[in-house]
Amino acid sequence: MRDLSSLLTQIEGQYFERKSLWEGPPERRKTRDRRAVRDQIAEYVAAFANADGGTLVLGVEDDGTLSGHGYADEAIAVMLQVPATRLTPPQFAGARVVERGHELLLFEVPAAERAVMVQGDGFPRRVHDTVVMESEEAINAIKSRSRVEGIEMEILPSGSIETLDIDLIRRAQEGAGLGHLEPADYLCERRLADYRGRELVLRKGALLLFARQARDIDHPNVGVRIFRVNGAERLTGPRHNVQEILPRIEGALPQVIERAYHALSGLIHRSSRLHHLFFREMPEYPTFAWQEGLVNAVAHRDYRSAGQSVEVWLYEDRMEIINPGGLPPEVDLERLKQRQPLHYSRNPRLTRVLAELALMREQGEGIPRIFEEMEQSWLRLPEFRTDAHRFTLILRNQPIFETPDAEWVRYVQSLPISQRQRRILAAYPQGSSFTSADYQTLNEVDRDAAYRELKDMVDLALVSAPVHKGRGARYHVLAPPVSKPTPQQGLAARMARQGFIQNKDYREIFGINRLEASQRLGDLVVQSVLIRQGERRGTRYQAGPAWQTWLNGAQKPA
Repeated sequence: MRDLSSLLTQIEGQYFERKSLWEGPPERRKTRDRRAVRDQIAEYVAAFANADGGTLVLGVEDDGTLSGHGYADEAIAVMLQVPATRLTPPQFAGARVVERGHELLLFEVPAAERAVMVQGDGFPRRVHDTVVMESEEAINAIKSRSRVEGIEMEILPSGSIETLDIDLIRRAQEGAGLGHLEPADYLCERRLADYRGRELVLRKGALLLFARQARDIDHPNVGVRIFRVNGAERLTGPRHNVQEILPRIEGALPQVIERAYHALSGLIHRSSRLHHLFFREMPEYPTFAWQEGLVNAVAHRDYRSAGQSVEVWLYEDRMEIINPGGLPPEVDLERLKQRQPLHYSRNPRLTRVLAELALMREQGEGIPRIFEEMEQSWLRLPEFRTDAHRFTLILRNQPIFETPDAEWVRYVQSLPISQRQRRILAAYPQGSSFTSADYQTLNEVDRDAAYRELKDMVDLALVSAPVHKGRGARYHVLAPPVSKPTPQQGLAARMARQGFIQNKDYREIFGINRLEASQRLGDLVVQSVLIRQGERRGTRYQAGPAWQTWLNGAQKPA
């Protein structure tokens, strides 16, 4: 049985979901409605099967606390059979497991070969930590394209487990909570090998991930190449200005990634302008941003393309990470720019193992996080360039302002507004003015989003409303007020505009992380300050009976 102690420490994402079997406040806790639990099991098992597989654990709270269940044996027996009775085609039933004195329900879900339907309720699919509804045709098209485009499933007629790094396999097993398995069984579990009689037959994905020697990988360009350009453009002939920094980094993909991280860490300069702004050593590119860009290129590249490695080009003003293989039809460039979590991989088995090795984030999360990291470092937002043969991520190292006023930026950073709103104020300090078009360009948002976010800033007296309406209307940045807006005022402005707030609103305004925001919002629900609706990323909080009292300060702010 899987090592749940390891699994339960993971963050929910593409391959893992946990759910409580209780509802209501702690003092009046009761078991959840049985039908709702059965519906949820059907939805999540089908969603994992329609993506790349995953694990559903019931009996765990949102914060990871084990809470078990309070159902009778016959009710549990029906719940465990839901994948077999409610899904078409039927899937594997769940199991009862005991962890630290609590009985949990465990559903190990392999990726299905074809779309799985929840009877009477369509075809759900897992995308990062959410479930979306797709058509049967769309899911089957994604699965077919993955089989065609990826070489990870191709059989290695002469491969043997002796050519693999067993210690590296053990690392992956521990990260997956499957340390109890034999390495060969883990490879079969991840569909990187199969038994034919007593013989273990490897697939190419096993060699790409775990090859002991680089020469055992039958591919001329699996690794990473790093180039330095002396200037902002490549030149040829007598003015040639390109240097390949190292020999190609080759070998098993986890080792390639780790060695490339190490090499680039020594090549990325420190930024004097960012140092002046933050008063601490700052790399010219946020570490998470370039590392995520690199690992995405290694994990999602088209390995059928044997003519090019993943390449990293270091220019004076930017870094370019080139991924062999254009974007597949399922990945829309505009949606990437809008930071929408997308889930598609040519190599789903490679990406799952790399996630278990903690070398990459859950699928769909990486690009939005790259945007956030660049935003928070006051740098230009990421750019993309793509054609039929390659996809390029471009990170620029110039801050959004020419001569940063550190004192002004510190003031802006302390305001209870979003990072996009902070960026416009940092780029246009007090006394200056900007247009909605400036806001849209700087933050890569559409006109409607710019209008809504600028209205918040007007309501908080951070900018003045345009005197003249229409194209070219200018917002003037106001001097800091005697008392700056409080987080409660920022939250009230967001609530007034949207009619609700979400976790991301609260954590932006109060400057805290997702988990702490969830805990504080939960407290406000208990205090009747807020009313909760929905769940997960769709959770919204509307004003409750005690909302105005809380805003007025009668209650201690959360």
